[in-house]
Amino acid sequence: MIGTMRGTVKLVPFSHGWKRSFNAERNKLKKVLGHNAIKIEHVGSTAIPGMVAKPIIDIAVIVPSFQLFKKYIPALAKIGYKHKADDDRVDRFFFPKGSIQKRTHYLHVGEVNTHYVGDMILFRDYLLVHDNERQRYIALKQELARKHSNERRIYTDKKKDFVNKVVRKARKLLLISKKVKVI
Repeated sequence: MIGTMRGTVKLVPFSHGWKRSFNAERNKLKKVLGHNAIKIEHVGSTAIPGMVAKPIIDIAVIVPSFQLFKKYIPALAKIGYKHKADDDRVDRFFFPKGSIQKRTHYLHVGEVNTHYVGDMILFRDYLLVHDNERQRYIALKQELARKHSNERRIYTDKKKDFVNKVVRKARKLLLISKKVKVI
């Protein structure tokens, strides 16, 4: 089952149904965006087996340019994604899906070669292969959820240092792997 009330934090155990939900949404997004979606990725905790998560499916889309992407906003609304026009971040377009009582999906759109969506993918990939970091993140999330179950913004803000450290480690590994020549 997916969905949770806006502004709250309720973590649930990992569900294989999250991948099915993502796949169904990816198919809808492909129909709307076509070749203008360079990548459509399942990100966030629901994309990491074994991770506890808020049951909201995070989807990252990489587009060639925001200017070209803007024309798709009405079509995204028709499939349930409401553009958050007052978003304070200039490096993304953000679209929640579902009612305030039951948010089910978050669509994050970033431009190619920028960090916003790329960092989400790096974070996911790093946790997929680094069990120790994944376990530390689970513990942090559970602690913060106990303390801030009705304060989503505080919960999210208090995770930022951990997330940023993991992203820096992931970038460093990526740079090292690009420098290593395979013989």
